[in-house]
Amino acid sequence: MSASRRIAGPSSASRRWWALAACCFGLLMVLLDVTVVNVALPVIQKDLGASFSDLQWVVDAYTIALAVFVVTSGRVGDIFGRKKVFMFGLGLFTVGSFLCGLSGHVSFDGLSHIDLLLAARGIQGVGGSVMLPVSLAIVSATFEGPQRATAIGIWGGVSGLATAVGPVVGGFLVEKVSWESIFYINIPVGAAGILLSAWAIRDTRDERAPRSIDLFGLATVTVGIFCLVLALIRGQDRGWTSSYIVALFVVAAIALVAFVAGELRMKHPMVDPRLFKNRSFTGAAIAAFTLSAGLYSLFLYLTLYLQNALGFSALETGLRLLPLSGLVLFTAPLAGNLSGRFSPRPVLFCGMALLAVAAFLMTRISPRDTASDWVVLLPAFVVAGLGNGLVNAPISTTAVGTVPQRLSGMASGVNNVCRQVGTAFGVALWGAILTNRYDDYVRQKIQNLNAPHLTGQIKQRIIHGVQDAGTTAGSTGLKGAPPRFERIPFFGEVQRIARASFVDGTVDIFRLAAFMLALGAIASVLLVHGSDLEGQSRGEKRRGGLDPLLGGVALAYLSHRLENADGNSPQLVSAAARLVPESDGSEEERARIAGRDLVRPLAVRMLLEALRRRHGPGGTG
Repeated sequence: MSASRRIAGPSSASRRWWALAACCFGLLMVLLDVTVVNVALPVIQKDLGASFSDLQWVVDAYTIALAVFVVTSGRVGDIFGRKKVFMFGLGLFTVGSFLCGLSGHVSFDGLSHIDLLLAARGIQGVGGSVMLPVSLAIVSATFEGPQRATAIGIWGGVSGLATAVGPVVGGFLVEKVSWESIFYINIPVGAAGILLSAWAIRDTRDERAPRSIDLFGLATVTVGIFCLVLALIRGQDRGWTSSYIVALFVVAAIALVAFVAGELRMKHPMVDPRLFKNRSFTGAAIAAFTLSAGLYSLFLYLTLYLQNALGFSALETGLRLLPLSGLVLFTAPLAGNLSGRFSPRPVLFCGMALLAVAAFLMTRISPRDTASDWVVLLPAFVVAGLGNGLVNAPISTTAVGTVPQRLSGMASGVNNVCRQVGTAFGVALWGAILTNRYDDYVRQKIQNLNAPHLTGQIKQRIIHGVQDAGTTAGSTGLKGAPPRFERIPFFGEVQRIARASFVDGTVDIFRLAAFMLALGAIASVLLVHGSDLEGQSRGEKRRGGLDPLLGGVALAYLSHRLENADGNSPQLVSAAARLVPESDGSEEERARIAGRDLVRPLAVRMLLEALRRRHGPGGTG
């Protein structure tokens, strides 16, 4: 019987679509705040006096919190009721958004404005990690049969829409209102979502879910990921061989090893490492990680280039990034169709290969470029948009389709973790490399600078001054330098060197991102195989599982008998009534509820599975 049981709330069919709307409110907020903040970062940096590493943490504080709690949050929803947990996550995200907007205007216990913003972004991330898995579980439990497929399609479409409009919405709000408005706008949306959820969503939980939470796994993976990202972000400033950075790397390694070892011993682990024994699942995880690390993390650096180096406003930057995100809406449905008709491997490979080509095309930028030369990036944005739309469907299909159905929730959660960790890791890694390359280019170019009375000692002072100003200052060509520097005869050349060093360093990280995406494409070819999807179904049949067509027909007949119970089958009625709490009515009423709410949905599910096996991936059609 179904493991998901109704425990409270309205059951009217007309409210189902309002429940979907509430879930989509939450999903839209979570995914918008992954991308919408990127175009605001240069303004935040200027307004709050943030350093380059602070800008990296504005992104990573959110994505790390989103990554480490997303699997656990799904289990919490299964145990305590998805409606309650979803509303809690929505409320927490709304509070975090309010604190993000307020961070530039308040002080607390000696913390700087940027520290408050980072803490608030972490709160947002925790709230988002609750909503992301629970919202899909609510949609799945609320709808049945063909309506479920439609609802999940709408849910997925909202995720694509959020990615597409994020840079444009963020750019418009930053330019026309303020950077705080990108967070304040979540408050009315969140309030509406909470009220709508309270009215429309019926509460469900998974009665088979273990009543324990893997706190050991949660603690070790959080410490491991946080220390790794912190070491990458602070490594250039503190010194890669300093005791502080070495200690962070050691703690990260110990924590992550302990996480894997501990999860192997857990009866109900947060993440079962044995999932990675499946080659296709491992290939999908690598593709998800490299996709986020090689593409999504580049949004920060593309924004710095477009706004600081080329001088575009936040809105102009968002509009220019639209091909990269907007084309997802057109290619994602095609990818889903192709992944269903054929093996996911060729679709995934083509998408990852296109993304590698797109990142390589981004290396065509030059220190000599002006605002009108931004079009050199347009082919890269178009190719990246096409590739981005192609990869997401086969990654998800492979991750969930190659594991037993009972592990599909965990598999989906692990796939989401790989994506979020990939973004956090990519932002930190590319930032460390960019800072290192920027410092090297500044040193080389200034040492080669020839000007009257420019001694070696003066050159060293200039080198240290430009390096200390930081990468973001270099991206603007040191526009914020004190007026007294403008009177130095060769200061204009130093400005050009700073800007050129930033652009050259950015080209280097684009080249490395292309290499990382190419590794993802290779992994998808070598590891992902359609036979893993087919083998699972055949293996389950060989183990004696019930044929889904016969089982679906039998359950449909049983549901009909229960829903029309007339007293002729007292033993059947009595057995079915035990599946429903006695408070729900008489024995016959409870038997009808069991037929309608438990047996009928399972019959529909088995019949759909029969159709999928005949016409879906690996089917004989």
